[in-house]
Amino acid sequence: MIGFSLRWTCVVLWVGFAFAGDSRSRAVAEDFKQLPPPGISLDADDRASLVDRVNAIQAKIVAAKSASDDADAWSPDVEVLVRSVRLALEQNGFYKASEVKDAGRLLDEAQRRLQSASSGKRGLALLADGRLGSKEPLPVIGGFKSDIDDSVQPFGLVIPAGYTADDASTDSKYRMDIWLHGRGDTKTEIAFLKERMTKVGQYSPGDTFVLHPFGRHCVAFKFAGETDVDEAIQHVSELLEVDSDRIAMRGFSMGGAGVWHLGVHQPSRWFAVNPGAGFVDTIVYQGWSQKMPFELTDTRRKLLNWYDVLPWVTNLRNTELVAYSGEVDKQRQAAERVTQAAGQQGIPYQHIIGKGMGHKIDPPSAQKIDAILDDLASQQMPAPRTKIDFVTYLLRYHRSDWLSVDGLTQQFQPGHVVAEVVGDHAIEMTTSGVTRLRLDFADSGWPADRQAVTLDIDQQQVLLTDTSETAGLQVDLVRDESGGAWLQSTQAITGLQKRPGMQGPIDDAFCQRFVFVTPSRPATHGRVQRWIDRETKYAIRRWETLMRGQANVVQDTEVTDEMIQTCNLVCFGDFTSNRLLAKLAGQLPIQWTKDGVSVGDRQFDPVSHVPVFCYPNPLNLDRYIVVNSGMTFREFSNVSNSRQIAMLPDWAVLSVDSEDDGIFAGDVVADGFFDEQWKIKRDEVAND
Repeated sequence: MIGFSLRWTCVVLWVGFAFAGDSRSRAVAEDFKQLPPPGISLDADDRASLVDRVNAIQAKIVAAKSASDDADAWSPDVEVLVRSVRLALEQNGFYKASEVKDAGRLLDEAQRRLQSASSGKRGLALLADGRLGSKEPLPVIGGFKSDIDDSVQPFGLVIPAGYTADDASTDSKYRMDIWLHGRGDTKTEIAFLKERMTKVGQYSPGDTFVLHPFGRHCVAFKFAGETDVDEAIQHVSELLEVDSDRIAMRGFSMGGAGVWHLGVHQPSRWFAVNPGAGFVDTIVYQGWSQKMPFELTDTRRKLLNWYDVLPWVTNLRNTELVAYSGEVDKQRQAAERVTQAAGQQGIPYQHIIGKGMGHKIDPPSAQKIDAILDDLASQQMPAPRTKIDFVTYLLRYHRSDWLSVDGLTQQFQPGHVVAEVVGDHAIEMTTSGVTRLRLDFADSGWPADRQAVTLDIDQQQVLLTDTSETAGLQVDLVRDESGGAWLQSTQAITGLQKRPGMQGPIDDAFCQRFVFVTPSRPATHGRVQRWIDRETKYAIRRWETLMRGQANVVQDTEVTDEMIQTCNLVCFGDFTSNRLLAKLAGQLPIQWTKDGVSVGDRQFDPVSHVPVFCYPNPLNLDRYIVVNSGMTFREFSNVSNSRQIAMLPDWAVLSVDSEDDGIFAGDVVADGFFDEQWKIKRDEVAND
């Protein structure tokens, strides 16, 4: 992990205070649910005692890290416990009187781990505290350092009964199930860690690790919560011998919603997906079919294709679906809609119904599901996978096994590929809406020799020559723009072109490593400056509370080369006040001067309007510049995870004079997507 010398909003030794928030946030909270909600008042002595303990243990951690040559191997497992208490104190996040004792127990465990780490214990030995080999499944808790913001995020892990240190030292690989938890508005870090250190959970299959990601608390494992699931899997896979071919994605309620979207977005990653209840879209689940609470423009309708599951159902061909619903559960709707769509496409699935059950999994159904997954886990997947049927609407999700879609005709419109290995040196493929592909058989080593492979694609034949130095065919294909023919390419994607990980929209920038960059000078127009001040505070506060993150903030004069290389730069200010934006202004597609805001051929009054957008950083085209925006879903989304959706596309122009309605930061007077070369779509601006 690369570290920065930033002016952090969090300091190493914390002094207790009540984070009141700005007046604007309080005004919004009167109309919309606060998430997380405000907690209870603590006894003054209890608060003072916890503050003293947090500061004392944190000081010891700092000293121990400075004396350690492998602090990254143990410190997150200690710091995650201390941070949970510190955040609860900072953010008024105690919800029960009993949580004061729970906080004390977490701090006790932090002290124990600090002592164990100093004696050389690492990994599972540090987490389990000599309890490996238990006759019952063993729940433990840990932490990992998020690459997004360097915050330490928690996870729970269940070790199978009888698993010992000797097992950990063998070459045997174990199945792992990921369990995504349900919604609990007050189940922030303390409650999550307490539950995960004392309870095994809904399922604990034999000879199986069960990973419980925190997923940034209450965002249905979307956005940064989705990244956290990936990072938790990676972290635990470095601690344990996990069989990457036997990972199942499972969950219930909000967790079921997370399983639905992760299942269709990354289908070949899981040998099975087992969602229970949840939701699979926004409009139907929210009951907005007849009346929307905001205008459903064409742009916003396209954005729904990010997390709405039904457009992606085709991808369930690449995994095994085992859905669960309570017979009388209102959330049965999700599974019924997906299974209907899957049935129409001839996709096999199993839908288990809990007889007489509401929002709960009954024991007979749980046993049946476990038996099905045990059987699926025992089956051997052919290497390579012989057939892939993959659709994507967004290049963030571009891969299914050996197939990668690296270019789309248009983001948020379907790109579809059906590919099949039909012989020792032959592949057949049909495509639509796709402009660039990569085939990578490195994992399977196919074909066994290095002979050329014949590709029949869209009624064309291409002879593929493997130029890689490693085993397995690895080639790139690009569609010729003039004639539509597919050609093998030896050129990497360069320049301004939408590609996996750099395709927008604005919210995508907050799924990766980023830093807030504040202006060192005032904006040209006072009304705009007041809006910028307000939105800067809001974006930081929203990240720290809703996303349980660490807001890393630097001024425009403090941006380093390292930040440019590794971070998305989220810049607030106009093109005069923010020195970084001033430096890049001539290379950005939207112009902003004291006389006007220019988007394509359209002009906006700079006194009362502000542009917000994401764009490849001209100083590093592998990272974003984001202008004047944090995450685009606001307090309106707090009431339901199905409302936590991207509300703005690649760019927008907002009025700074309109009131914040909890949905948008101001009236949206124009918005749109850049084209696949990151250029303004003239017709889109003109029609707004």
